[in-house]
Amino acid sequence: MENVWILLAIFVVLMMMHVPIAVAMGLSSLIGFMMIGYNLTTVGSLLYTAVASTSMITIPGYIFAGAIMAKGGISRHLLNALNAWIGHVPGGVAIATVLACAMFAAITGSASATIAAVGGLMIPAMIDSNYQKSFSMGLVASAGSLGILIPPSIPMILYTTIAGVSVSKLFAAGMLPGLIVVGVFSIYIVIFSIIHKQRGGETEHTDRWKKTLKALPAILLPVAILGSIYSGIMTATEASAFACVYAVLVSTLIYREYTWGQFIETIKEATKSTATILWIVTACSMFSMFLTATRVPHQILEIVAASNFSAIQMVVICALILIFLGCFMDGVSIMLIAAPLMVPVVGGLGYDLIQFGIVMTIGIQVGQLTPPVGINLFQVAGMQKESVASVIRGDVPFLLLLMAVWVLVIFCPGLTAVATTLFT
Repeated sequence: MENVWILLAIFVVLMMMHVPIAVAMGLSSLIGFMMIGYNLTTVGSLLYTAVASTSMITIPGYIFAGAIMAKGGISRHLLNALNAWIGHVPGGVAIATVLACAMFAAITGSASATIAAVGGLMIPAMIDSNYQKSFSMGLVASAGSLGILIPPSIPMILYTTIAGVSVSKLFAAGMLPGLIVVGVFSIYIVIFSIIHKQRGGETEHTDRWKKTLKALPAILLPVAILGSIYSGIMTATEASAFACVYAVLVSTLIYREYTWGQFIETIKEATKSTATILWIVTACSMFSMFLTATRVPHQILEIVAASNFSAIQMVVICALILIFLGCFMDGVSIMLIAAPLMVPVVGGLGYDLIQFGIVMTIGIQVGQLTPPVGINLFQVAGMQKESVASVIRGDVPFLLLLMAVWVLVIFCPGLTAVATTLFT
């Protein structure tokens, strides 16, 4: 364990020096391997295996699909249809924002892509409907986190590679908790709007069906993706490629809003995002291999066994650790660092690993909304050129609601079991 503490000390020092997390984790892990005399050639081959897996191919597919949607008109037409139906009622514009985030979550698998696609259109719409800007930004930051809970989900994909569980079962397990979050957010918005006498937006009732028909290709995309996965027609990897092709065809042939220049731009954005994620995956894989080589998970299991913790007590402890990590790290890093340590422990105590995958995913959602690092908060603040503190003020009620759902999922494992039964 001494070597592990030294590695962590090096990592913390590098982070305090503002070294990028992937570099800090990779460099400290490399030093750790050298300290224990590990064969570095073996490390290289294992790292290649970690990023060359089939599951990793899924990640650039969903990122690229989300980038196409944001630029090819799909997001705008979908939002127009939602606003046409519920935008005129008190709270309708804000509820439409939540529903839009849920639908984009079912396509992109990424919180940042969901925020990018929805935030630019819906934050101004909510402000025009007399919502405070802080409320509007906080809602988009919070609802955007659905991008990693409602499948497909990039953190879930990473979890399956670590825990060795079924991708389709984990995706199905996330559906019901995701819908509960959508419902809880919507109920709060209705109550908030009534108390504050928020007026609805201006919509043309006569255009409802016209806008819905226009948005039908966009509406069918998440149905096609999830339906093909759950029916067994396509794997999650194949569905990600299908999403890209479908999005390009709809944007170019139906909406005719996607240009060659935008295509090149989306390739650049998707490549940059994918490279960032895979670089973090590689660095965190080194850390996980070091922990395995030094038998840290086994030692933790021995400590847990000696302390007589129950499975649910251990899950609560893991949840508290996830909250702490969420204050300082991004979601991908949390999943890749925490899961290799937590999965053997909770699995050894008999806790269902599909259920724990959802617990970890919601924990990462909470982390994305928790200062000082909360990546969703910074993304929305950057989009609107506002302070992060302003986003946090609007985010707090939704963060508390999300944490309440998290507690419900932890103590009611039947929720994910029901979701798995319903959607597989």
